Amino acid sequence: MQYQKYNKGNYNLHIIQTDRFKTIDIIVNYKNELKKEEITIRNFLMDMLLSTCEKYPTTRALAVASEDLYNISVNGTNVRSGKYSILSFKCRFLNEKYTEVGMNEKSIAFFMDMLYHPNVKKGCFDEISFEIVKKSLEEDIRSIKDNPRRYSLLRLYEIMAPNSKISYHASGYLEDLDKITRENLYTYYQTIRNTSIVDIFVIGDIDFSQVEAWMDTYIIPPENRIPTGNHILTYTDVRSEEQIVKEQADITQSQLLIGCKVEELTAFERQYVMNIYSFILGGGGDSKLFQSVREKNSLCYAISSSYNYLNHTLVISAGIDAKTYDKTVALIREQIESMQSGEFDEEAIQKAVAVFISGCKEVEDSSSLLSNTYLSHEYLGNDLLEEKIENIKKVTKKMIVELAKKVHVDTIFLLEGGKYEQDSV
Repeated sequence: MQYQKYNKGNYNLHIIQTDRFKTIDIIVNYKNELKKEEITIRNFLMDMLLSTCEKYPTTRALAVASEDLYNISVNGTNVRSGKYSILSFKCRFLNEKYTEVGMNEKSIAFFMDMLYHPNVKKGCFDEISFEIVKKSLEEDIRSIKDNPRRYSLLRLYEIMAPNSKISYHASGYLEDLDKITRENLYTYYQTIRNTSIVDIFVIGDIDFSQVEAWMDTYIIPPENRIPTGNHILTYTDVRSEEQIVKEQADITQSQLLIGCKVEELTAFERQYVMNIYSFILGGGGDSKLFQSVREKNSLCYAISSSYNYLNHTLVISAGIDAKTYDKTVALIREQIESMQSGEFDEEAIQKAVAVFISGCKEVEDSSSLLSNTYLSHEYLGNDLLEEKIENIKKVTKKMIVELAKKVHVDTIFLLEGGKYEQDSV
């Protein structure tokens, strides 16, 4: 595997050459400062660009064209990355080594038509596609409460940091959706295309110079090169006493989420020590939380902890019977405190390290995981695979205990439902 980064003036081109895959992946990222008022229109724009384009003005025409290209797939995500929002478009197609000569360039041209030549007339997006996308997005925003886990996490972050970017709704807001027109959506498209930090990643069994030539042909670069900044959010306030919020919901199993704020970490703590800490605390069937709350006391079906290093938050989540709330929270507190006291052995550390290394080795077998590795290297300064494997071995019990003291319970949120069926445990 070989990696090369090209500075193309107002955007960066990243090429990862590997013969592990029969497909070629291309990812085009538009990165901008995360703004609450732009979340909805960014989601709208993503769906519009994926629905039709100038050359293929109907969903049927687009589908037929994709079939002719051996079922090329194109999708998008609007990812929140700390202080930034990344509008990411990805296409995957069979390498022409397994189809026919010329299909690589045809596939790239198809993808670029969708991004750079949208279905627009007289400065407006197509009306039929616009209305379809609007209705779909409205349904998605309204459906948040239908997913208790999703809703609970959203409410937790709103309560933890109501004025922070972590409290923003990823799906968007109905009041902002009502303000979007075909005209201002196209204006926003032009703004994004010309003022974003743009990175393009190409992964597959490909020739560096040929890919560079294709990108020079089909990419329309932004007008300006925007400097990038640190993605990571930090907190200046740590509550002396956590806040507790409970809400009622028409659900069978109550959702318990405990949000912890984590003091600012070093790059090594963020990438390595925190991974080991979270795995020992709540990373699987052998974790302290699972063994205490689930196995010994049968208070939940599953329980886990998850660390978001971009937000400096650790979230512990469990499905419980609301009647066992006090006991469950008390047991979780015990395990958080036991990590601070070093009540775990070297075997637990080595298991966590082994899982981490195994995950690193699996990355090269997945083009998606591989692209994410280079994305995090570019945007967050994270180490690449060989460095990760070597550095994770350096984590010690003392490091984990010191980090554990930086974890503070901030908010406890309970979405309280009906009686939990104990025999399902």
